[in-house]
Amino acid sequence: MINDLKILDESPEYTLGYMDEDIILFNKGENTAICIGDIYGNPYCGLIVNKVCIIGGNHLLIWENHQITKLDMVSVIVQMRIINDDVIEFLIDPWSKHASVWELNLKNRIPYKISDFESLKNMPYTEEYIW
Repeated sequence: MINDLKILDESPEYTLGYMDEDIILFNKGENTAICIGDIYGNPYCGLIVNKVCIIGGNHLLIWENHQITKLDMVSVIVQMRIINDDVIEFLIDPWSKHASVWELNLKNRIPYKISDFESLKNMPYTEEYIW
């Protein structure tokens, strides 16, 4: 099963990935896997921050201690990065009219917009870009 997993992120203890819209967390030490949720159309990105999994796609999922929080207020999250143990940033579809950079504090789980993202506006699609 782990061989079919499309990997989003890894830590020394876990592999976070997906198969057919299902998000899977694989515990390397115990050699066990659990489905922690799903995203319609597959996720675009994911992070493991401490023992919290954050998955981005058509919405944002946060998984911690077998509890899932779904945030629908932001959509088409294509990339994420860790700022520190409590904060991540994520990028909303850079080619859409909603292109923007957001921040999420993992303690209060309230996303807020940092800035619009104008760099790729009216540019052709590319797999590689800097944000």
